[in-house]
Amino acid sequence: MGLPEKTERTILDETAAQVRVCTKCRLHEGRAHAVPGEGPIDAAILLIGEAPGRDEDSAGRPFVGAAGRILDKALKTAKLSRGDVFITNVVKCRPPSNRAPKVDEVAACHAYLATQIATIRPKVIVTLGSTALRAVAGPGIELKEARSKVLRFEDAVLVPTFHPAAVLYNRGLEANLADDLRKAARRVRTKRRRIRSAPPRKGPPTKPTASSGAVVVNPEGRILLLRRADEEIWGLPKGTVEEGESLEATAIREVHEECGFRVKLLHPLMHVQYSFYWPPEGVNYDKKVAYFLAEPVGGRLRLEVGFEEGRWVDRDEALRLLHWQNDRAVVAKAFEILDASS
Repeated sequence: MGLPEKTERTILDETAAQVRVCTKCRLHEGRAHAVPGEGPIDAAILLIGEAPGRDEDSAGRPFVGAAGRILDKALKTAKLSRGDVFITNVVKCRPPSNRAPKVDEVAACHAYLATQIATIRPKVIVTLGSTALRAVAGPGIELKEARSKVLRFEDAVLVPTFHPAAVLYNRGLEANLADDLRKAARRVRTKRRRIRSAPPRKGPPTKPTASSGAVVVNPEGRILLLRRADEEIWGLPKGTVEEGESLEATAIREVHEECGFRVKLLHPLMHVQYSFYWPPEGVNYDKKVAYFLAEPVGGRLRLEVGFEEGRWVDRDEALRLLHWQNDRAVVAKAFEILDASS
């Protein structure tokens, strides 16, 4: 049986108080504030960085400077927020000139980090950078190799990724950081109760909504279907048109957000309109959706949180898997155009 919540909070608060007055290593001599870490005591995801920087030392909070802005953006891309995660560092005081922590400094702070991990009991630990990875997994491990493996630390899944500060010097790593945080988010996604839409009901309000999506076809002539986690059905990538956005721009954006591909629109397909009742919100929706035929021009399959699977399928399998008749009609039209152009 786990500790009562009050006791867990007390442990974290006491650990933070000890960190703020700690003199176990030389780093306390130049600090303005120690940075214990912050976040919910029941966080499913624990982020571990290397050490506080200048801004963090000034504020007494983790990741509030330039690297913090990079982290916030990556969290948002992964459909996470600071309120969802606990953030801490391997060492809790700023090293001079932001140098890497030394071995004895990491050792001096280790008990604080170990207490935080044991108290929070996260499902996933995300290590930001090599220092954090080695502090958790051991000195012999390399970040480049670790990112391709499934690792564990005690009862938690370990997801190694790049430190947000590295993105400031190499913007090419930004997508990698976001991808790894998405991976962490998918690991903690709980199995949802299956929710299905229903025919419109009398009484609830009706909301008009416009969406746009695409039938994405690869060079082998297969199309991409996505399986939603909430309804447990297969469908096409699509989403709501944002204010000031064209139908074409929405289709391109939604495909990229939902499955990771950058696409080029090839041909308009058709518009569909339907109404349904959505139980979670208690409203009827009157929905209009524009679909386009598209081809991938970059990116890779990377599912957004809320989707369980993506699959490239031929015409017969698509028509068999798709739940809604509207989707089957759109796909039939797409293959009609593809056959005519071949």
